[in-house]
Amino acid sequence: MSSEKFEEFEDELRVLYEDVNSRVVHRIPKLGGEQKKSAIREVERKIEDANLLIEEMEDEAGRAPGAYRNSMISKVRTYKRDFQKLKKDLGKPSVGPRVTFGRDDLFDTNPEREQKSRVNQGTESLHRATESIARSTRVAVETEQIGGEIIEDLTDQRESLIRTRDRLKETHEDLGRSRRILNSMAIRVATNKLLLLCIIIVELAILGGVVYIKFFKKKK
Repeated sequence: MSSEKFEEFEDELRVLYEDVNSRVVHRIPKLGGEQKKSAIREVERKIEDANLLIEEMEDEAGRAPGAYRNSMISKVRTYKRDFQKLKKDLGKPSVGPRVTFGRDDLFDTNPEREQKSRVNQGTESLHRATESIARSTRVAVETEQIGGEIIEDLTDQRESLIRTRDRLKETHEDLGRSRRILNSMAIRVATNKLLLLCIIIVELAILGGVVYIKFFKKKK
């Protein structure tokens, strides 16, 4: 997700750079007086916006995994130097042609070439915006799929918990029946022991009576 935001900020920054660079290289040198001052102030505001984007990109690069962090930080430094150079060019009496973000084609003041360059810049900006929208769409679809899978997993877990609860309930009922059976068996065992004890006492009494009658009563 950090890389996705970084790319979005980078797309915005590239569009902003093309706009500022075109103003600094082509438009401002042709202006004079108040129009030039107003154009310079507008460019300064755009450079401030670019610096804010660069700060956002620095934050995203700092949170990126180690495998991507160095590359992202290197890009941020390059963009920062480019905008610093544009800011310096604002203070110069005239501005020469510049290379834009590693491209080799140089700008000149030819109106037809300038118009063609603007069309190309607009086409590239539209292409980058389309790619950004496509990436965002893919992320949204993937997020929706992940959300659906999570909901399915939660549903399965809920059903599993319900089945476990039902089994525990049945086990509790079985334990209750087993406890009642054990109590009943214990009562029967105690009853049998008492009955056996009574039988033994009766038998001992009979045996004692027989011995008395047989041996002691005759002597008298």
